[in-house]
Amino acid sequence: FRLIQTDAAINPGNSGGALANADGEVVGINSIKIAVGGVEGIGFAIPFNTAKPIIQSLIEKGRVIRPYLGVVAFDKNTAQRYGYQLNIEKGLFVFRIVPGSPADRAGLRVGDVILKLAGKDTDSLVELRSVIEAQGVGANIPVLIARVGEQFTVQVQLSEIPNE
Repeated sequence: FRLIQTDAAINPGNSGGALANADGEVVGINSIKIAVGGVEGIGFAIPFNTAKPIIQSLIEKGRVIRPYLGVVAFDKNTAQRYGYQLNIEKGLFVFRIVPGSPADRAGLRVGDVILKLAGKDTDSLVELRSVIEAQGVGANIPVLIARVGEQFTVQVQLSEIPNE
C-alpha cells in the first residue's frame, strides 16, 4: 500500500479530508498523522488513484469488492521480522492456503514460492496485493510458481474476498 507523505496539517478529525495540490486538484485522502515526540507536521494520504475504485464500488454496490487469491505468504523481509529464515532469493513463500480459495482450486500448495503473478514479479507482499487489485474479481491470471526445484505456471481465477 503506497502512501503520499505530506507536511499539510492533519488535525484530529481531518482524516478522510482531501489532500489537494497547488492547482486545487484532489491528489489524495488524508489518513495518517505521525503524533510522536520530536516529529511535527508529518502525515500520509492515500493516493486518489488508489481510493477511486474503492469509492466507485461503494457508490455502485454499497460495499467494497476486492479480488482474492487465498494465500498467506511471506516475503523474505517479512519472514525475517517474525524470526523466520527463508531460503529463497525471489518471490513469496506460501505459508498457508485458504481451503476452497482460488489458490486452493488452482492447486497451489504450502511451500510453493510465487515468483510472478499475471506476468509481474512478486517479491513483496505489496507487489502481490497491487497485482491482485489491478486484475479484479473474476480475472483468470497465470501464476508462476517454484515447487521442489521446478518452475511451472498455473491459472488462477480470482474471486471476491469472502465476508468472514
